[in-house]
Amino acid sequence: MNVHTILFRLLLICLVFSGCGRTGSKAELCIEKGDFSATLNESGELLAVNARSVLIPYIGWKYGWQYKITGMMDHGSHVQKGDSVGQLDPASVMKYLIEQETLLETEEANLNKLLVENEIRFRELEAQLQEVQANYDLKKLELAKYEFESQRKKKIKQLEFQQSGIHQNRIQKTIELETSICKNGLKIQKIKVSQVETNVKEAKLAINKLTIISPIDGIFQISKNRRTKQLYRVGDDTYQGAELALVPDLSKIKVVSTINETDIGKVKPGQRVIVRLEAFPEKPFDGRVSDVGKLSYNKEEESKVKIFDLEVVLETSDPVLKPGMTVSCEVYYAELSDVLYVDNRCLKRVDDTFYLFMNVNNSWVEQPVEIGPRNNNYTVVYGNFQQGTELMVPEKEVIALKQ
Repeated sequence: MNVHTILFRLLLICLVFSGCGRTGSKAELCIEKGDFSATLNESGELLAVNARSVLIPYIGWKYGWQYKITGMMDHGSHVQKGDSVGQLDPASVMKYLIEQETLLETEEANLNKLLVENEIRFRELEAQLQEVQANYDLKKLELAKYEFESQRKKKIKQLEFQQSGIHQNRIQKTIELETSICKNGLKIQKIKVSQVETNVKEAKLAINKLTIISPIDGIFQISKNRRTKQLYRVGDDTYQGAELALVPDLSKIKVVSTINETDIGKVKPGQRVIVRLEAFPEKPFDGRVSDVGKLSYNKEEESKVKIFDLEVVLETSDPVLKPGMTVSCEVYYAELSDVLYVDNRCLKRVDDTFYLFMNVNNSWVEQPVEIGPRNNNYTVVYGNFQQGTELMVPEKEVIALKQ
């Protein structure tokens, strides 16, 4: 090594140490002690914790699938649970109801007619049975009267008596059969009447359902018509099961946001969050992390950056908080008391180990250190260190010379 090289290195060391002294004086860079907090900043959107959809009611295919909106609450109106927020045209249901009421009258008349016919038929059969029974009794008496007559006459009376008995049995079986047929016919007709009565009741209930009510207290937000891509309006056609509107309850508001996958280990439910509206940044709102997503997904379609869903529930309500507003969230993932921390510039990392350049007994030494949470400016450190110990920003030249 020649003299010029030695002199150059000595001069370089002097310049570095003199520069470090100016950069990291004891007053500016040292181990500090006190309360420490670390935060993540993410943007998000306000939504209501409890929001209910107002759906077009399902009342059955028999009335048709499409309905015309004939009345609706204004977009953004305050509504209470049970308020009427929409009305559908009942024309198709009314038509069906009239048809069924007319059919009910017809079926009831058929039932009454069947009852009268059955009664008349039973009386006729009973009269025939009485007549046959009388004839049977008469033949029985005649047979007894011819007990001492000739065998020929006695045989004739026996045959007549047997024939009378056969006729009587046939009439009895006919009555049993006719009774069964009449009962089944009557049962079928009563079922028809019951079915039509059910249709009439359901149609009346369906008419009531065409008046749509709000499921909860909140703000009436009209949904978009899937066909026109515009908000529903009076006169539009809609279908059963479609979402007519959304009613968010503004008494409880949450923030829907995302966090980068590199920060997923820092955020946990229950952590404190300061939320600020983009429109009114001067007014902070307190909140808590309520849920952290379980699955990651791409931030953008062609991006390789992975993110997780994040939900924050605000602890207060305010009329200024409206669903859809953009907010910033400051998530406090670390809040510590009475801990040691250092300026981030003072840390040197070699592989997975961190070092501090500190002044120990007026001598600068490189000391390994275990680190904790960190924010944009400071990092918590653990070890047998003293508050106020002077630190120095590591320089590449110094590191190179010590290697």
